[in-house]
Amino acid sequence: MGHQMEFGLYVNPQFPDDTPLPAATENMAAQVRAAREAGFSSIIAPHHYLTQPLRMFQANILLARLAAEAGNMRMGPGVWLLGMTNPVQVAEESATLDWICNGGYILAVGLGYREAEFEAFGANFRQRAARMTEAIEVVRRLWSEERVSHKGQFFQLTDVGASVRPRNGSSLPLWIGASVEPAIRRAARVADAWLSSPSADWQQLERNYRIYDEERAAAGLEPATEKPMIRECFVATTAEQAMAIAREPLIYKYSAYASWGNANVAGRPFREAFDDFQAARFIIGDKAMVKDRVQWLNEKLGVNHLVVRLQWPGLAQKDVLKAIDLIGEIKGELK
Repeated sequence: MGHQMEFGLYVNPQFPDDTPLPAATENMAAQVRAAREAGFSSIIAPHHYLTQPLRMFQANILLARLAAEAGNMRMGPGVWLLGMTNPVQVAEESATLDWICNGGYILAVGLGYREAEFEAFGANFRQRAARMTEAIEVVRRLWSEERVSHKGQFFQLTDVGASVRPRNGSSLPLWIGASVEPAIRRAARVADAWLSSPSADWQQLERNYRIYDEERAAAGLEPATEKPMIRECFVATTAEQAMAIAREPLIYKYSAYASWGNANVAGRPFREAFDDFQAARFIIGDKAMVKDRVQWLNEKLGVNHLVVRLQWPGLAQKDVLKAIDLIGEIKGELK
């Protein structure tokens, strides 16, 4: 192994319309407890609005509840839609949660790609990159400066100070989630880390990490100390069992992505193409298979913080808890 591999749990607060929700929060809390016991380092939650017919809990509010189970695990959204939201709200919510989770909050941000969300927030879809870049500057200044004045294209602040700043008084890790080359280059220059998307295939990832490393070097920056990645992952006693459990929930999930117009997956006939699609992207198998892929990511790409999504709408709680335990065993074997 290269750098020690940390594992994160990507919680799944998304539910089909017909799911009874009373047990949902307790199930996620139980997953976080299991992940903490298994030696996971972080919890990441997705962020979207207006996802009906898929129901979805909001990221920061959910994380505030899960912090009670998380101990000293780090936590944050993956990714916060900063292309449409207000940086003052984001800076203060992030700093609040940083105090709640013992100084372990990570703000991972991204542009967003669903026009309906931008319209609802009164934000221009075509200006989202410029808006996000300016918002990052505002967020960082509110975290680190006593008083802030800012006059930009999108945001104006006149001699104000944040209600709450991060626990260390200066900053939080700021990651950018990105999947296309210009955004990866932006992440290399602007962010503390680049969070790669779950849907790039292995070959794309090799190329993308090369672009990222080259761009950091060209900007005169040190190599990134943290290289996080989100991946769909499922592990069971046998590879056949893992695929049998994960297959239908994953097809449901990626069909929803395609219907939302996600450029990475749009227009694919999932059921027919699923086996090839998953083999090139997902980590599904028995312990030995999953461990091999994790080692490849670490040694070949330098990934040292693997955030695994082990549950999708329709996958049973008992199967998730078992998969978390098995990842804990893999983590123990990697040392």
